[in-house]
Amino acid sequence: MINILIMLLIIFFFMCIMKIPFHINFVMSNSGLEFNGYFKVTWMRIPLFKHNISHRENKKVKKEHKKLRDNKKPEWNLKRFLKIFNLFVEVLPYFQKICYAFISALSLEKLVVHLNIGMDSPVDTAQVTGILWSISSWINPYPNMAIYIQPKFMKPRFDGKIELVLNLKLLWIVMRLLNLITKKPVRNLIREIRT
Repeated sequence: MINILIMLLIIFFFMCIMKIPFHINFVMSNSGLEFNGYFKVTWMRIPLFKHNISHRENKKVKKEHKKLRDNKKPEWNLKRFLKIFNLFVEVLPYFQKICYAFISALSLEKLVVHLNIGMDSPVDTAQVTGILWSISSWINPYPNMAIYIQPKFMKPRFDGKIELVLNLKLLWIVMRLLNLITKKPVRNLIREIRT
């Protein structure tokens, strides 16, 4: 009896923890051809993950990925590929439920876009800015979304900054994943990919 009570308390504790949202921040700014920003995941204001994004790091990462790809050659043949593809098609309805759970668990907290646009011709700048202003007039009435566009008539440029903050609650995603693992086709697909 006490063991069951302790198990129920542990399950309730984990469900409460998964109900608290994770905050996902993505900030990117562009100046000329160079961009930089960061991607950060926090939970209850505790930073769990942060990655700085810059133009210079991107070139280094591409070189490292190319070296790793050259070293590892997976053994894939047509028969194995078709088997995994057929298993994936069989499992697709279950993954659809996971996608719906993921979309319903995400909520937009903030989206702010700042753009400075300039072209060779002031006429082209005015036309593009007018089109973007008409799009932003549909988006700006929402309280957590804003697009700011500023035309630059004297010189060609395209600078901007985007800030995106999302909330993610894991409770329903984890429950759907646990339900997904209990299905035999999903286990078969995982077993085939691992071998």
